[in-house]
Amino acid sequence: MGTNNSGLPDRIRARTPTRVVSYVVVGFTVLLLLFPLFWMVSTALKTGQALTEFPPTLFPASPSLQPAIEAFETAPWGQWFLNTAIFAVGATVGTLFVCTPAAYALSRREFRGQKVVFLAIMALLVFPGQILALPIFIQFVQMGLTDSYIGLIFIYVALFSAFTTFLLRGFFQSLPSDVEDAARVAGISEWKTFLRIILPLAKPALGVAAVFVFVFTWNEFLFALIFLNDESLYTISVGLPVFQGRYGNTAMNQLMAMAALSSLPVLMLFVFTQESFIKGIATGYEF
Repeated sequence: MGTNNSGLPDRIRARTPTRVVSYVVVGFTVLLLLFPLFWMVSTALKTGQALTEFPPTLFPASPSLQPAIEAFETAPWGQWFLNTAIFAVGATVGTLFVCTPAAYALSRREFRGQKVVFLAIMALLVFPGQILALPIFIQFVQMGLTDSYIGLIFIYVALFSAFTTFLLRGFFQSLPSDVEDAARVAGISEWKTFLRIILPLAKPALGVAAVFVFVFTWNEFLFALIFLNDESLYTISVGLPVFQGRYGNTAMNQLMAMAALSSLPVLMLFVFTQESFIKGIATGYEF
């Protein structure tokens, strides 16, 4: 292998320009993606004439939390945050409760129609749930489930069940069958094997599924808009455009402050579950 005057191998020297270009492209892409978030926070900290300055300033001269305080005084943001948390947690728990045993049965047990059920789940993954909004709404009106926590949580569980079942099924298929065989030899029942042995091993996959469902539910807009007419039940995703329609032209800093606050739970969730999330994603899946 040849070397240059600096003592570096020619192969490493040839790769250096490529790496520099790659780093520049990646850095520019990251800045481009982070700029809207930066602009949102910057606007949320501006007050008075700083909002209408031209050209606009990137950094507020006098950062203030007053826009956020005024926003909470103008609209029931506290209730909307609480509603969103209730829907997100309820949908996450409900989806895992339904999909975990279903995925386990599809991956570890053989029964008549198993392939048909799995193909139906696969079809639901590419089936847009939005086209079901109208018939579901008519049915829910007749059942009195609109404007309720239970009704919307039920819809979210149905929407995310196919994806969650597909995700967990792949993980369960990657587990060795020796563990279950040993449990059967020891006389442990199927449910005890599932609850005491399989579920602890599936914590990484369950964590990944929980994060996906929570984030999707937290940001979901269409079904929350259709099925919630009572303002006291609004979620953040519905409250933001409602607030913009009423006060957005004169309170853009308040709108941006609430948008920034609504992003914090999701960001904190990824920060605190990052290690488990990556571990769950990196675990061997057999689809």
